[in-house]
Amino acid sequence: MKKKLVAAGVVLAFASGVLATTAFTSIEKQNEAKKHPRIEKAIDDMYDALDYMQHAPDDFGGHKMAAMRDTRAAIGSLKAALGYRYHEDHR
Repeated sequence: MKKKLVAAGVVLAFASGVLATTAFTSIEKQNEAKKHPRIEKAIDDMYDALDYMQHAPDDFGGHKMAAMRDTRAAIGSLKAALGYRYHEDHR
């Protein structure tokens, strides 16, 4: 049961990121990232951390899956924040 909840959380986090990315085109992303380079760097660093965790043989004391889920959710939130800022600036 717990594994199903974790899997559902991962899918939900991934779907949120996909929706945020779909609504926020790459050109808009590039323009907004120039205005907020620290947020863009944080997103890039989180992708690097995800890649590292995915390939790491260690499960980090049982926290690996939760850390990956939460990192994906954070990436989605940061992308949504950039998207919001873009749309607010272009009203």
